[in-house]
Amino acid sequence: MAPADGWSGSAVDPRRPPRGVGMTGRPVVLLLGGSPSPRSHTAAVIGAAAGVLTELGAEPLVWDLAARPLPIVDASCHGRPELYADPLARQLSPMAARADAFVLASPTYHGSYSGALKNALDHLDGHEMAGKPVGLLAHGENLTAVQVCDALRTVVRALKGVAVPEQLVTVPGDFERTGDGRRLLAAPAARGRLDVLCRSLVAVTRQLAAGDAVGIGTAWE
Repeated sequence: MAPADGWSGSAVDPRRPPRGVGMTGRPVVLLLGGSPSPRSHTAAVIGAAAGVLTELGAEPLVWDLAARPLPIVDASCHGRPELYADPLARQLSPMAARADAFVLASPTYHGSYSGALKNALDHLDGHEMAGKPVGLLAHGENLTAVQVCDALRTVVRALKGVAVPEQLVTVPGDFERTGDGRRLLAAPAARGRLDVLCRSLVAVTRQLAAGDAVGIGTAWE
């Protein structure tokens, strides 16, 4: 939840480690799953993305909001997560600050992303995502779920993140059920788009860490 009079991004935020810290060859990617339902399509996509990122040499950290729900954000704790009584609320901001990149995933709720994901993002104060690449995933009954990605791009920009152009929108037909009831992303086309997105995310993360991107990331050097 970034206040209007908060950090402007014009100087290095002292709370944020310089670009490249923690980048020992394996970029850390925090995946936020925005469905409050267990065994959801969104959780299945996050799991598939974590697998692809691992194959690409990244270190995925999965935060499934169905399994690790957060309390409603408390404005009095803004920028000071250690003040929360809830241990999960104390963990999210430091974990996000450690990440080199993000994946945000959500089901379609009333033409946009879920309230659970909005609440999670409100627990961040802006420095955690600043200058970092972000991949976007959405699920819905049809491809109008792209509205989720459109809405999240605005949020990523407000948090000073860098949303990569590639994205993935899934529909129910892209999944299969396992014997124990879990969903798996199975459609070759969807898995192909996920692979392209993850490759782009890792490539941009490495470029920013190396300072190779023009006009992005150099403020951290």
